[in-house]
Amino acid sequence: MADIFREVDEDLRHERYLKLWRRWRYWLLGVGVLALGGAVAVVVIGDAQESARQADGRQFAAAMAEAEAGRGGQAAERLAMLAADSETGYAALARLAEADARARRGDVTNAVHAYDLMAGDSRVDPLYRDLAALLAAQRLIDRAPLVEINQRLAPLLAGDSPWRPLAAELSAIAEMRAGNEAAARGLFAGLVSDPAAPIGLRQRAAELLQSLGGSVEEALAGGTGSADWDDAEAPAPSDAPEDGAAE
Repeated sequence: MADIFREVDEDLRHERYLKLWRRWRYWLLGVGVLALGGAVAVVVIGDAQESARQADGRQFAAAMAEAEAGRGGQAAERLAMLAADSETGYAALARLAEADARARRGDVTNAVHAYDLMAGDSRVDPLYRDLAALLAAQRLIDRAPLVEINQRLAPLLAGDSPWRPLAAELSAIAEMRAGNEAAARGLFAGLVSDPAAPIGLRQRAAELLQSLGGSVEEALAGGTGSADWDDAEAPAPSDAPEDGAAE
């Protein structure tokens, strides 16, 4: 009888943190949107090859018009050609947009291939190469085994990339989905006490840590950070499981 109650309890906990994951998963996709905006600013401000930039800009605008008109396949192909041929900052912008267009059509395999091409392109700024690696892992989190996700994220976690906190969050979610609660708790605890992590990310990590039975207080005590988010917005230990179960 005790085994039955234990199985029911484990099922309920699993369902609770899956609901939390569904709540936060699309936030990561917003990173790509912000990156596109940043890349546009870099292209407009920093590219000195004016004529080439204008020509690439027209091609990019035409591809975006096709995507908005529902012709995502044609848009992706046009963007792939622009990414391969461009010598301006539009190369990185086109590759990100190509991958996004393919993913929106459900073609995750080729979307990830586009991200991988960008991540391995030495012409691209390391900031955007690391972003491509992060977004590829994010697109695969529901499809690829844990070992592949962690292999893709390992360079971001080991280095000083500005995407490191997001990579740690994604790695923790992958561990959580694989049932490795101890590993997930460790990663979330590290994020809670990481002063380099954005406050919003630390809040999410605290909520997910609590959903796995971890203690935010212990995480803060064992790290170098502090609960410097707004007390009114900080997740309360007693409320987190109820919020997750209510969704």
